[in-house]
Amino acid sequence: MQAPPFVRSPRLIVLATAGLLTAMSAVAAIAPQSIVGPPIAIGETGVAVADPLVPVPDETPCVVKLYTAGSTTGTFDDYSAHPFSYTPPAGCNGPWAKVVFKADFNVTTGRQFDRTASVWIGGVNMYFGTTQEPSSSRNPGWHVERDVTDLSSLLMGAHPGNAVVYNIHNSTYNGSITGSAELDFYPATPEYPAPRVPDQVLSLGNDPAGNTVSIYTDQAPMTATLTLPTNIDRAYLAVTAEPQSGDEFWYSCFPEPYDVQLNDCGGGAFREAEVAIDGKPAGIVPISGWVFTGGVDPYLWRPIPGVQTLNFEPYRVDITPFAGLLDNGQPHTISISVVTGDPTFQNNSQRFDTAATLLLYQDHGATQLTGALTQDADTGVHPVQQNVANPDGIHYTFNVTSRHSLVTRGYLDTPQGRVPSNVVQDVRFSNSQQVTNSATAFVQNITQTSSALERSFGRPFDNGPANSTVSWSFPLTMDIDVQVASDGSETQATTVAQNYSRQHSEGGPGGHYASSRSQSDSAADTLNFDASGNFTGPTGQQSDQSYKFTDSHGSCYSRTVTSAAGAVTGVTDGAACKAHGRSH
Repeated sequence: MQAPPFVRSPRLIVLATAGLLTAMSAVAAIAPQSIVGPPIAIGETGVAVADPLVPVPDETPCVVKLYTAGSTTGTFDDYSAHPFSYTPPAGCNGPWAKVVFKADFNVTTGRQFDRTASVWIGGVNMYFGTTQEPSSSRNPGWHVERDVTDLSSLLMGAHPGNAVVYNIHNSTYNGSITGSAELDFYPATPEYPAPRVPDQVLSLGNDPAGNTVSIYTDQAPMTATLTLPTNIDRAYLAVTAEPQSGDEFWYSCFPEPYDVQLNDCGGGAFREAEVAIDGKPAGIVPISGWVFTGGVDPYLWRPIPGVQTLNFEPYRVDITPFAGLLDNGQPHTISISVVTGDPTFQNNSQRFDTAATLLLYQDHGATQLTGALTQDADTGVHPVQQNVANPDGIHYTFNVTSRHSLVTRGYLDTPQGRVPSNVVQDVRFSNSQQVTNSATAFVQNITQTSSALERSFGRPFDNGPANSTVSWSFPLTMDIDVQVASDGSETQATTVAQNYSRQHSEGGPGGHYASSRSQSDSAADTLNFDASGNFTGPTGQQSDQSYKFTDSHGSCYSRTVTSAAGAVTGVTDGAACKAHGRSH
């Protein structure tokens, strides 16, 4: 990860983590699970997030330690994957009511970049995120959790694993990163029964222990050729695409040929991931507007990181209309690519490090299902780019918009009769940049919107949901204002705002379920430099982060965290839950 060229100060700190979204069944009659957040102290200077812990049953879990801090696996001071061995919990056989991945990280005082962190078992991603950066007086530590119940079938067997935090540790970058991780298994009980989970969990990566796959933008895709079970009745693909290298700041990139004049990344400010099965369009994955803790100005993210910076959330695509094709017993190739839609773009090490997990449900009453893909209508990727370069050679306007729709339809002939499956995706994107580039000023104002709507209907397998709607959005605004005074001193004032939202509803023979989640983060800071280019400190640092969740079962969680001058100033819990029946 690296800072864009217009950021004069060195990157001091960065953090992140990841989680796999588990869909709740509309028919699962389970006891309520309390939603709570971790304790946050006023004055905290390390890490503070508004996110809740994973809600769990009121039972004692069986715990499997994956690795411990200070061990060879849990000390990340080199540029290699750290292997470990996973064995299911003895005397605690599944199926389980819930499985939770938990990890703790720490960085010693000193200097260190933000590093990508991921944990894998049997090639499948358990966690994906980044790390917080330290300082000479701060050694941040943080805790992450991820609901991995959907991966239960994989976790019933022993597998090799990898903990990956590629880190350069030397006399200059002297912040040492350590961490520990475990899996908590909650036994199923009459009060907390085991949910229906995928029967097969497969990675598209080729490492048997697991690691990310680099997809170079507009180049060769990530691919896997698999021969799958012949009785698949539902199929999903969970994708996490993390921008790296020149594409870390993809939302600020300029179209060709302006990147040569103003920035070091090209291809414009539009990115989208495409899923294909045997060359046929199968899904659209919008790129999340994550900003790492070294992004643009490290002080923006102390101690509150950006939305999901510490815990990336995969984007899940419903590929069930392809089940009839996948059930034919033949090998099939699934691929993921990242595109700009700019035919003139020449990649210069711009990439996305990617994890992709295939989740397959099988019909337990049949060994072979037949069916077909009957429609695959893709409007394609056709972003519209508008560029205005003022004749003064100083002022520029770059606008790019895109709308991409995909409709897939298929059917399966099952012991219960013919079952149709239909998925409609509509993804919309816009990015507008106003740029000033002179000898005494660099100003870049970015306004970005990104939304996706997916509707699935006509598949009531196992008394599960027949209809599902997911609405997703992740807008980003960022204003960067660099001014050079007459004495040669310089300031860089930056403000950032992120607003993530996800609404989910599903219904079937057994009932209906709906949930709504919103996450927001705003931050401001000014970096100051003297006439010799020496960094003299930040001023005006302030930030806030909020998280709100509600569902049709009456659950509600809300938390807002605020900071100023690099320390937490307030934590407000439950303010948005007063009208709801149950909160944390």
